[in-house]
Amino acid sequence: MKKYSLILLLNMSLVALAHADNHIDDWTDNQLCGWMQSSAIPKYISDEVGERELYCIDGISSDEEVNVVEVVVELTVVEVEKEVEEEPITSANEDLSFGISAAKQGDFNGAIDYLTASLKKNPNNAVAYYFLGKTFAKLGGYSKALENYKKALELNKRYTEVYNSLGVLYASQGNIRQSIESYSKAISYNKNYVSPYINRGVLHYNQGLYQKALYDFTKVLEIEPNSTQALINRANVYSSIGAKDAVCEDLQRLCLLGNCKSLNNLLETGYCKN
Repeated sequence: MKKYSLILLLNMSLVALAHADNHIDDWTDNQLCGWMQSSAIPKYISDEVGERELYCIDGISSDEEVNVVEVVVELTVVEVEKEVEEEPITSANEDLSFGISAAKQGDFNGAIDYLTASLKKNPNNAVAYYFLGKTFAKLGGYSKALENYKKALELNKRYTEVYNSLGVLYASQGNIRQSIESYSKAISYNKNYVSPYINRGVLHYNQGLYQKALYDFTKVLEIEPNSTQALINRANVYSSIGAKDAVCEDLQRLCLLGNCKSLNNLLETGYCKN
């Protein structure tokens, strides 16, 4: 009899969970925070926690506001620029080299002149189109940047740096869906390219998609274990889902890399322990 009662109780619990989102407004703050301790957090739970602006500590809602780390809201791109392949010296290659150098030095108008001259002599150079697109993007020329990125991809559809730069460009215009698609495309062609993971993770974080952001920043740390940017960003995610111990662990790793400010602040408040 007890066995059947237990099965019935479990089934009733599952039914209640399946329909919980229908009356989630009736849930207490502590009930929501209790779910934030789970390893698999339903989206409607995390959305409601974000909407109520709850701060969860060990599964309990707290009125205490603890600013763990500064939230990263701007895309910080660590773009890996494609090296120009060594070829016999030609005037087109010289213009390309001068153009890339000018762009790196901030001489964007000069860079455009050199890169345009290079493409007139060799119109099939994807690298020149890529740097021309980046230069126009620096100057705020969205449409021209987009045009040149697309030409680079026509010549080299696996040009991962272009997809990453496209993601940045789309994000700057508020086109989040296409931005995420571009970052994902870059990752599909080079799974060890960290910049699109970081950039996509920031977008996921800003949308409240914490599990997806967690995946992206964790992936970066698998590739580059000493990435301070990924540690800071992942600590933000853990803070948002109330994973206190994980926040402190990442900040301890960050401190070992020479950045102890955030950890020391939380040690003083008692949030983290020595």
